Amino acid sequence: MKQYIFTALLLFSVSVAVTAQTSDENPYANNYIYWGYLSDYKQGQATTAFNAINEMLNANPPQKVISLPRELALVSLDQLLHDTDNDATDPFYTFINNRMRQLLKDLDTPVTKGLRIYKLYNDGFIVKSPKATIAIDLIPGGSNAKPFITDSVVYEIAGRCDALFISHLHADHANLNIAKSFAARGKRVIAPKNLWVGVDPLIQPMEVENVETHIEFEELDLTLHVLPGHQGNDYNNINVVEFHNEGTVAHTGDQWGTADLTWIDHVHERYDIDVLMPNCWVNDMERTIRGFGPKLIITGHENELGEHTIDHREAYWMTIKKMELMEDLNIPYVLMTWGEYYDYRK
Repeated sequence: MKQYIFTALLLFSVSVAVTAQTSDENPYANNYIYWGYLSDYKQGQATTAFNAINEMLNANPPQKVISLPRELALVSLDQLLHDTDNDATDPFYTFINNRMRQLLKDLDTPVTKGLRIYKLYNDGFIVKSPKATIAIDLIPGGSNAKPFITDSVVYEIAGRCDALFISHLHADHANLNIAKSFAARGKRVIAPKNLWVGVDPLIQPMEVENVETHIEFEELDLTLHVLPGHQGNDYNNINVVEFHNEGTVAHTGDQWGTADLTWIDHVHERYDIDVLMPNCWVNDMERTIRGFGPKLIITGHENELGEHTIDHREAYWMTIKKMELMEDLNIPYVLMTWGEYYDYRK
């Protein structure tokens, strides 16, 4: 009987303790004691880790050869981003927005020669030349209720760009509010056919599909070549942007159509591609690289959060391993994370 009473009292005290620990503020937080406060512990750990990763990445910027400290920072970031508990926490939001503000500040720096290529969330990139700054697949990430990148930051980024190019209709590449923010500033948006038809004269869906199209931006001293790619049955613009006298970049979007590889094999015969920006899970990476024949590769689409389960979040370490398989091509690659840039000169 005594044992039963003791057990009942023990269970009651544990229940009370758990209730208190999940509802009351940790009285020992200032001393970094988290016994029983598991969520507080994980948040404290994530904050410390994100801050350390940020410092390590800043101290070891993107290069053609990944240093060991930089690789460790990227792999550590993979671990944080593959713990789904971190997806909606303050440490993650603080980390990504700080990196976007860092990018925003740098966008004010003039480019005098060549191209400065910035990597944003998911498959988003900004390419800046001496005469133009264009965005590709710029999105805030997250949900409409709580985007990863705050509206104020993403709209300021849009304000520093001259045009927006959209690869395809999926929400992880196309965002109507951002497109409207470009149009409101008098800037053109080139989108796939049937996307945002009639929304604004400056938001311009392609009129045709499966036809290579060339669009001049004389005021920006560039030409956009839209190649007819596909992701399954969805039309996917492969945007080849020719910055006259500075370099040409090719962004593949979510290219995955196997049939397209037959013409992708010959892209290098018609275009002098300086920088290829493929999604890191592109269909047949080696064949795609050979087809475009670039001088440099910068991958995108690593660590897409939200609806993706961890097996399809495409870790940075996976890109490192994939690109090790491409070493015989003798084409350098640069692995970047959010908010970073790399300078390319012909």
